[in-house]
Amino acid sequence: MEERTREARVPLSRFRKRLCGAFKPPPKLNLSQWADEYAYLSAESSATAGKWKTISYQRGIMDAITDPAVTRVTMMKSARVGYTKIINNAIGYYIHQDPCPIMVVQPAVEDAEGYSKDEIAPMLRDTPVLRGLVAESKAKVSTNTILKKTFPGGQLQMVGANSPRGFRRVSIRVLLFDEVDGYPASAGAEGDQIKLGERRTEYYWNRKIVMGSTPTIHETSRIRKSYELSDMRRYYVPCPHCGHYQVLRWDGLHWEPGEPETARYACEGCGALIHHGEKRGMLERGEWRAEKPFRGHAGFHIWAGYSESPNATWEQLVREYELLQDDIERKTFVNTVLGEAWQEEAIELSEDALRDKRADYGAELPTGALLLTAGVDVQDDRLEYEIVAWGYGKRSWGVEYGALIGSPGEPGVWSDLDRILSRRYSFADGKKLGVSRACVDTGGHFTTAVYEYCSTREPQGIYGIKGRGGAGVPIVGRHTLVKKYRVHLFGIGVDALKEITFARLNKDGEAGKADGQCLFPLDVRGYDDAYFRGLLSEQRILKYKNGQPSYVWVKRSRGARNEPLDCRNYATAALEIYRPDFRLLEYELGQAAPEVTDTSQPQQKASTNKRRVISHGVAY
Repeated sequence: MEERTREARVPLSRFRKRLCGAFKPPPKLNLSQWADEYAYLSAESSATAGKWKTISYQRGIMDAITDPAVTRVTMMKSARVGYTKIINNAIGYYIHQDPCPIMVVQPAVEDAEGYSKDEIAPMLRDTPVLRGLVAESKAKVSTNTILKKTFPGGQLQMVGANSPRGFRRVSIRVLLFDEVDGYPASAGAEGDQIKLGERRTEYYWNRKIVMGSTPTIHETSRIRKSYELSDMRRYYVPCPHCGHYQVLRWDGLHWEPGEPETARYACEGCGALIHHGEKRGMLERGEWRAEKPFRGHAGFHIWAGYSESPNATWEQLVREYELLQDDIERKTFVNTVLGEAWQEEAIELSEDALRDKRADYGAELPTGALLLTAGVDVQDDRLEYEIVAWGYGKRSWGVEYGALIGSPGEPGVWSDLDRILSRRYSFADGKKLGVSRACVDTGGHFTTAVYEYCSTREPQGIYGIKGRGGAGVPIVGRHTLVKKYRVHLFGIGVDALKEITFARLNKDGEAGKADGQCLFPLDVRGYDDAYFRGLLSEQRILKYKNGQPSYVWVKRSRGARNEPLDCRNYATAALEIYRPDFRLLEYELGQAAPEVTDTSQPQQKASTNKRRVISHGVAY
């Protein structure tokens, strides 16, 4: 009898264990484990949709975000290293594994809306464990909108750093800052956005503050300062030949000039040349090492040389480097490829120095000019315009500057502008060139008149533009459709354009042969003393607002006329909208054969996917 009772207890014991196991919580995962188990990439925002796989250097960054010992994470980075996907995964992790209030701060409200639509919505749709946790956005449901998502145990808010309202009346446990070097100096009158956000986390003992950005200018870079306050980790990888661990640096890449395909990395230990095909094995055996003691703040620096993107091979990075044409492009390379802050040099210009840049073209157009653009500034009683010629290396020559007197509210002044923009200018050999692109400012009191003018002239490459100041604003942003007038409005970064213009004005060298150099005609054509004063009417100074340093452009004197500077900037924006193939233009002028496409100026291809082709390779 006792033996039968003992036998009956065995299966009962196993049943109890299985029953208890059913109620046991799943094992605690860190972020990289969760992403490898559950995360998916969406077709809208990834070159290859499907299951997520954590890259070796991403693992340490991701796991720091869910490490209880880490309060702050800073990632100073280049492009093409996956930061956006990292914060996407962090959001997914906390929604699924550890629900709580989350906030993502983008540079502007428009960026926050784009991030929600392009990244968050597809992730919630395509990640099975997240599907259904967040209700779809509906206009009548205030708890779920484009910028606010609720889920069991928490909510996700997406705000713009330019809007102080987004930081009010909320408590946040997980705070994610994206592209902080693109933030305006202040969120309205309420101060530094990072401090505003951090105050929202003070009630949580287990708060998490994550900050990532491509750095910009050394003096004002928020991400650089944050990284230097961290333990400053860098990713060390072993040489496949001698095993020596080292940080990959740009000066470690070697190649034959003009032959990017010969790019190899020289080991600092044994000197062996490492082929790009060996990089993945190096990354898999790599490790993060800190340069300073850890005190709750983990900092990471990573650049495109580590990236596994097919567009970031060592050969491709060298190819991009060899195509750099001026300091503006070098600055972009340092920021977006090397992930480093740019050290600015002071630019001192004078009217006399600009007058010394006048040259005899020998005709209306100089030899080397391949393209004409125009910039038009709209004033209450006139239009001011400049025609600019462009050549290889973005060399430029002033062609004509002038004013068309008359109210922009009347048709006469616009007829005069048609005459200017349709004119053809001559070379010494008799060949002629007309304006290919023009930008007309929509600011001021005659916005409607500009819309009406541009709406019927977009096929001729005449576009309405709207300037936007501030650091991190791209030279040319996304265009938007003004439906009422059927006109496409381009946003332009006026501060970035001013930096470009002043850097190019400062270029010296043999006339017409230095990349980025600006020249002016010896015969006046509107380039008189008043023009040069207007071109130098503004200066960039470092100011502090609520303790945050930023560069701002101000007029040198009260009442200074800055139309010449604006017109030059708008003509430059027209070039960036066009993005021409200079070799092809050279061929069309009968000066050379197009043996190789100028890959520094990629063409915009027409698409059949709900786009309307305007002209000359520009598509909408």
